[in-house]
Amino acid sequence: MKFIGLFLFLAGLVSLLLGLTGANLLVLNWLDQYGETASWAIRIGITILGAVIYYVCRNDD
Repeated sequence: MKFIGLFLFLAGLVSLLLGLTGANLLVLNWLDQYGETASWAIRIGITILGAVIYYVCRNDD
């Protein structure tokens, strides 16, 4: 679970950075169909969810 949390967190950060620069990956184009506000909410939500999962599972070996 720690790996999944880290992956979601990093994917969310990359998505946020690309969104701020105006660039977008083909994989992330589906976010734009929900509108600008919803796409930002999804990006932020994925980043926060990944951080929470990583934080909760940080002591797992």
